Amino acid sequence: MLDPRFTIAAGKSAAFIADLHLLPTPDTTYDLALRFFDYAGSFDSLFILGDFFEYWIGDDDGLQQYAPIIHALNKLTLSGCQLTVMHGNRDFLLGNEFAQASGAHLVTDDELKISVDGCTTVLLHGDTLCTDDIRYQQFRKKVRDPKWQIEFLRKTIGERHAIARQMRNQSSVESAQKELKIMDVNSHEVQKNFSANCCSTMIHGHTHRPHLHQSMAPRSKRFVVGDWKADHAQYVFYDGDKLSLESFR
Repeated sequence: MLDPRFTIAAGKSAAFIADLHLLPTPDTTYDLALRFFDYAGSFDSLFILGDFFEYWIGDDDGLQQYAPIIHALNKLTLSGCQLTVMHGNRDFLLGNEFAQASGAHLVTDDELKISVDGCTTVLLHGDTLCTDDIRYQQFRKKVRDPKWQIEFLRKTIGERHAIARQMRNQSSVESAQKELKIMDVNSHEVQKNFSANCCSTMIHGHTHRPHLHQSMAPRSKRFVVGDWKADHAQYVFYDGDKLSLESFR
């Protein structure tokens, strides 16, 4: 079902970003993000499609670790830009305290279906489309289990950081050993998603392979936003008339 709260009408502007993988310690990507948020103050809407942070072990820790970024997001929302944030595979523990502090609408479902100038568009992080990566999907099922999350959040901040480091290290080792095609979307899963959502446009991140695909489903467009580099970012922009893949430096 379309969520009317996030309708983007003709003449309105919206940007879609993902995979900033921000660390608490400021670096060039961190600075690029702060500049982008100043730039985005002129947009009507900004959608962050997951993995905004490299890791998030709970609001009780993250709000302090990322205070300048949270402040920048709040400043953006106060300027009149509607901010929507979705969970990624790195920051799926973003919670209500983050939403209140940043002024964001936090979407905890895997997908969000919206209307962009009357066109049904599905937004998602993108990891659910990578069904060939069986080990990752098994890991995802475990950490998205509410019982696992409750137990994790009961641990001390130090314990949670240690577990997060271990998970990130293991992910890096396993990713280096996997074939690239395994970590990309499964074409049948993409087609199934288009059909299930009765949509013609899909926007997602996760794979770090920015591109506009137009062949996986009939008369469809699938935009993949890029991961953020030290000196540039690739994102999807709706200028009030059409969607396009753009760069920010």
